[in-house]
Amino acid sequence: MARSFGVPDDEPPGQFEHAPSGSRITVFWSKGQLHHKIEERGIMADYPIAYFVGAGNVGRSYLIDLNGHLFQSPASYYTKQRRWDVSPGYEQELVLDFNRPITSDCLFCHAGASVAPEGPVPLHPLSCERCHGPAEAHLRRPVPGSIVNPARLPPRERDSVCEQCHLEGATVVLNPGKYWWDFRPGQRLEQVETLYVYRTASQQPATLAAVSQAEELGSSLCVRASGGKLWCGSCHDPHGEPPANRSAQIRQVCTGCHSTQELAHSHPATETDCVACHMPRRPASDIVHAAVTDHRLRKHPGSSLAAGPILLEAWSEPPPGLKQRNLGLAYFQIARQKQSSADFARAYDLLSHLPPAERDASVQAALGYLLLGSGRAPQAILLFEQAVTENPASSEYWLDLGVAQTAAGAAGSAVRSLKYSIERNPYDYRPYEALSRLYSSEGQPEQSAATLLEYLKLVPQSMTVRLSQIEKR
Repeated sequence: MARSFGVPDDEPPGQFEHAPSGSRITVFWSKGQLHHKIEERGIMADYPIAYFVGAGNVGRSYLIDLNGHLFQSPASYYTKQRRWDVSPGYEQELVLDFNRPITSDCLFCHAGASVAPEGPVPLHPLSCERCHGPAEAHLRRPVPGSIVNPARLPPRERDSVCEQCHLEGATVVLNPGKYWWDFRPGQRLEQVETLYVYRTASQQPATLAAVSQAEELGSSLCVRASGGKLWCGSCHDPHGEPPANRSAQIRQVCTGCHSTQELAHSHPATETDCVACHMPRRPASDIVHAAVTDHRLRKHPGSSLAAGPILLEAWSEPPPGLKQRNLGLAYFQIARQKQSSADFARAYDLLSHLPPAERDASVQAALGYLLLGSGRAPQAILLFEQAVTENPASSEYWLDLGVAQTAAGAAGSAVRSLKYSIERNPYDYRPYEALSRLYSSEGQPEQSAATLLEYLKLVPQSMTVRLSQIEKR
């Protein structure tokens, strides 16, 4: 885990073409730094890479640093294929750029610290504390009980330690007032966040994603029949490299429940590798060029995922008072990602029926977005105003408010809100873009152009803005 974040040191150079955008991406070393360069329609962006994320077993993605603001490169390295290609999520993008922000939820599973609510903090790799909790007492007096031992926790608390990073699911909703780093080993994960997964009616995972090991393992009959005995740590030692004879180690775990006599009756004597048959490698459903180990422990692994209705469910339910809120926000987040009208409708039904006392800023902003999307800008403005009143530091809420005010024809208020958004996050191009369009629609072309130039002073290599200017000519 400590190798999942760091500074590039041995990546090979490379080059590839991206057909949807017509871009060429070149990876090269210059003066001891790894560079990623994009070229499209005579425009070029070339950035030194500040960090990588990913241990490299499947691949690595890369980050640039703009004055403490981190953004993802659209180029990733896929280890098994030894090739460079677009990063996950960029496959169909029509413009490749370095403008996808890397926030705390992105970095939580890779770095030991990230962007806190009050601002950037130094980045460093994962440490022992991610699984064992705060170490101060242990360092003062290293005796048993002075630090958390996940293996000795009750099953739900124990599994939460692994699930904080090895259970991605469909989406995650933070509980009100909680932050990613609020989780401490020894807690249940649902005390901080609620993770939602897609399941079939038979309680099987709907897809095999790259980070779904805990979900797959939890669906297996072996785990359910073990009464909590079988868990991630049964086969994985987080403190060292896998043993030389991994097959023998796994077989020893399996024979803890399945006797050698039982296995001899159903398996040829030459078949001693349990993983090869019951945990085969399969393509990940969400990342190209990636194959992952199927942790469902299927008796007949050749069978496909069960057909039938796909249900969105909490992996482990939050406190009762948060069930409706968190499920509604989960549907909202998925709807925005997929642009699904059915999920937008489910989100609105759940969130609009919450009592006023349970509508925090996240709920108000989601409802505002839903109302704005249905053409009710004046009502959306009221909700976004409540969201920014509760959380005035959120550039996202100010942006949403400005967009709603623009739609309602309140140009003066929209200008102020969009400028507030820019003040709170000057490296987000979206409020500049929205403000530029507003000025243009108000017959102020000079102000429209000046707004984009303001952004280009901060990010002079922006592919998005420079290509849009070419298209306007």
